[in-house]
Amino acid sequence: MRTIVSVLLVSMAIFISSCGNIPSARPSGKDEVKSDRDALPPLSDAEKRVLERIGGTVLPDQNLKLEDITIHRRERELSFPGQINLTSGDLEVLIAMPHGRVHESLLSSKIDPMKLQLALLLLGAENGSRIGGEKIRQGTVLNIDVQPEGGKRVPVEEWLINKKTGKGMERNGWVFVGSSFTGSMHCMAKEEGNIVNVWSFGNTILDNPASTGNNDDYIIVNSETVAAYQKPVIVFISFKNPPE
Repeated sequence: MRTIVSVLLVSMAIFISSCGNIPSARPSGKDEVKSDRDALPPLSDAEKRVLERIGGTVLPDQNLKLEDITIHRRERELSFPGQINLTSGDLEVLIAMPHGRVHESLLSSKIDPMKLQLALLLLGAENGSRIGGEKIRQGTVLNIDVQPEGGKRVPVEEWLINKKTGKGMERNGWVFVGSSFTGSMHCMAKEEGNIVNVWSFGNTILDNPASTGNNDDYIIVNSETVAAYQKPVIVFISFKNPPE
């Protein structure tokens, strides 16, 4: 089942109301001084208890932390660390855990996929089908950006090529499908080591909704634009179509 256990869903339903009311706009200028009115509202004691129950903490700036994942409440996005895993070759996975399919993954990261799933739910995203239909709800479509250490933040698609067209991978977004769970509630994406897939297979948290996800012979690394091998990066996940 691609769901979270009911007690966590109930807890997060309470919590999302707090996150969801945070403005998504960034400051209009970098010299703008942040006033007290711009400060994020603190969480209530009840919200803090919910966060602690799922292993999270509140940072001094009132953003949230789930292990290595930071939820940026005002920007309505999250971030986590990773590193460059491949600088050339075919890709089946965009982000894998160290025990996952690292031989064909652009990035590797040690984050817990279950925590990422929780963080996305806290952010207000909804998991669903990779591809929607008349009676099938597609999961929330999200953008992924990457920022190498000492470099600028760019769309991850700038590091990818569609080898059928010879052009860069289109920025169609990545769908929050969420992981399945075993009867004993083990997260299957964690077991398989998948965080974000390029080719749609197995269990993962985010999947590729485009036709390039239909098989494993479409996407390759753009060796001319990707950062250096094993370079630390920060991965950012944000809404493709930000909610009101």
